[in-house]
Amino acid sequence: MLVAINNKEFNCFSDKGDWLYIASKKDTKKRLFRSPSYLYYFVSLNPERMPSEIGVVKKIIGEITARELAELDYTSRKEDISLLNEDAFKEYEWFLEKVNAQPEHTPMAVTWFEKTLPKKEKELRVHKKFFTGLTKDEKKEVFEDEN
Repeated sequence: MLVAINNKEFNCFSDKGDWLYIASKKDTKKRLFRSPSYLYYFVSLNPERMPSEIGVVKKIIGEITARELAELDYTSRKEDISLLNEDAFKEYEWFLEKVNAQPEHTPMAVTWFEKTLPKKEKELRVHKKFFTGLTKDEKKEVFEDEN
């Protein structure tokens, strides 16, 4: 699962350990940070829905299905879970596949990918985030620390 690290230096304001999902159109960054237009963010799956630019892949006890993740997201958004359908579940399934394809402790981000040919399109991509400015020890401290 993708979880929050709570590190204001990296624009991560969700509580450490909160489960994350891609922010919906109605979510806001709560004026906590500004980012370039190509960057997007995750939100915590709780009533506060705090924003985080980065999440970290962590093993969870048990498992979560796309349906359960969708219900958790809709509940935290205060939306009716009866509105969920197969297309919605496919999005959550896609998200879980992207996250589960990465090893534990991998930082992840979500960005806009724009194509202009043959027609202009814009889609979100969930991907591994590289931190070339950090040493191995700094990365370990930020992304692997369990405290």
